[in-house]
Amino acid sequence: MSIPLSDVLRHPSLCPADPVLLAGDDSRPVRWVHSSEVVELAHLLRGGELVLTAAMVLTTASDEQQRRYIQQLVEHDVTAVAVERAEELPAALVDEARKRDFALVQLRRTVPFVEVAEGINGLLINASVSRLRLADSLSDQLSEQLISGGDLPALVNVLATWLNARVSVQDPTGHVLAVDQADGMTELGTAHEAPIAVHGIVTATLRIEPLPGADADLLDAALDRAPPSFALALQRSHPAGPEDTAAHAFFQALERSDTTPETSAELVGATALGGACAHVAVVMPAGGPFRPVEQAVRHRGRPVLSRAGKDERLSIVALPGNSPERARHQLIEDILAHTPSQDCTVAIGPLARNPHRIRHSVTEARRCLLLRPELPDSVIDANIVAVRRLVHRLDARDVLHDFVEEQLGGLLEQQPETSRRLLETLVAFFDCDSNRTATASRLHLQRQTLYHRLDKITRALGHDITDSRTAPAFQIAVRLWQAMQPPGA
Repeated sequence: MSIPLSDVLRHPSLCPADPVLLAGDDSRPVRWVHSSEVVELAHLLRGGELVLTAAMVLTTASDEQQRRYIQQLVEHDVTAVAVERAEELPAALVDEARKRDFALVQLRRTVPFVEVAEGINGLLINASVSRLRLADSLSDQLSEQLISGGDLPALVNVLATWLNARVSVQDPTGHVLAVDQADGMTELGTAHEAPIAVHGIVTATLRIEPLPGADADLLDAALDRAPPSFALALQRSHPAGPEDTAAHAFFQALERSDTTPETSAELVGATALGGACAHVAVVMPAGGPFRPVEQAVRHRGRPVLSRAGKDERLSIVALPGNSPERARHQLIEDILAHTPSQDCTVAIGPLARNPHRIRHSVTEARRCLLLRPELPDSVIDANIVAVRRLVHRLDARDVLHDFVEEQLGGLLEQQPETSRRLLETLVAFFDCDSNRTATASRLHLQRQTLYHRLDKITRALGHDITDSRTAPAFQIAVRLWQAMQPPGA
């Protein structure tokens, strides 16, 4: 259970602190309130917290330490940090929070943190207990229907009446399997969806369209508790066939590192994914709008196997035709066209040209989601962030920093503004395949100005950047430098 940060800031225990939001979004949910003066705190948190701090250590730390403090909180999905301080907060702290779009609150007056935590956490606990009771009540009603032999339409009827909503169940192609609507409903609110998984394989979607202003706790309880009951009803009316069994075995093997190439090929061949020229993984966090993504990946008749887990929604897509690169690009375009970008993040893994490489595509798509704080796009193409993925995968930043310093040290030791300008010039030069005319056009420079910059770069580096013997190392260093820059840099 959570409540919006804006409500927390208006709570009677915190309002006297005269809170001011300096960065980020106050609509983000707060799951818990925690107070701490520890700078290396993020790894102890679970995500969703509002951290209260007097920042006695933090405000005297270096700019780099302050920025890293914010970066770590973002990486661990912490909701916000509230700093108790009458004076202005350190510029580095505020700047990093704004770059990361992270909620940073200044508390301009002193309040007892213990009372704030007790008051707000008490609300969260009471709300969680209330929601649990509602969820249990719904589970009991659905279980009674199942025990008495109720089928899918019967469960849909129970849920529609309980929620006062239009409820439907659709198969992956969009065909409606069952639908019911509470009496007197004319104007429907925003639709909410949850995948229905049988043995982990998504076989249908539960769609709920309540009246505007419907009870959010009731809706959350339904989306959380109803899908397992609907899955049992589906199993009763649609018993698992050979393809369902094969799909379940395929997903199990996908998570095992000891699966052989021969086994991978055999398992894929027994499912709807068999016979494709290549495959690709599509991953999104649980809780996002699953249905639009599912429609997008199935667009143009693509065979798809999807699985709903606790933390993610995973789809393996078979790419048609004899040009897998073009087919993958078309898939990304379809996801961009169908997905409401403001509501979710979707990651598309690299191409798997044989069944055994599907596991790699899944791993790298998941890695893209781990890099979300560093990436601005809601649809993340693994190919575009390949170097960032490599840096993350190597987990050897000291080694990479040493290489970048070795190759680009002459530029990095310049004055900050000069260094930035020359590095950006070098990036553009390599982006334009070392074409001076194209580089000048891209940077909106006169050609003589560009030549002057390139000469300055050559002098600083001590090598000709067009020399075929040294240019590859410079290019790699530049790409690594780009990948290791913090977001917004």
